[in-house]
Amino acid sequence: MFKILLVDDTKAVHAFVKDLLKSAKDIQFTDAFNGAEALEIVKRGEKFDLVLLDWEMPVKTGPECLNDLKAMGFSSPIVMMTSKNSPDEIAHLLESGAAEYMLKPFTVDILKEKIEYVCGQVFPNVA
Repeated sequence: MFKILLVDDTKAVHAFVKDLLKSAKDIQFTDAFNGAEALEIVKRGEKFDLVLLDWEMPVKTGPECLNDLKAMGFSSPIVMMTSKNSPDEIAHLLESGAAEYMLKPFTVDILKEKIEYVCGQVFPNVA
């Protein structure tokens, strides 16, 4: 089972990502709607193969959550999802420990490519 923690404040993004990966077998999603929720889930000891983390959220932003996860010793790959395209901001997140980033909106091909790149996990049946 490949476990993804999906962190975004927009329910439509949760539905979109799950729809993009619906043909992949053995993916389990855990939903969080802000960085604080994501941290609580991780603190409970749940393990993930990947975190898809939105940048701009209420309560605790993606960059704040990323910093907290790294400070906790969280080692699974974190892919930032964002509409921001400033090279300086993106470079800062990568230096802070994000494995990769995706510009919104993204396609199934981009999502699959990012997952395969950061996890080495191949989803041959994802169209």
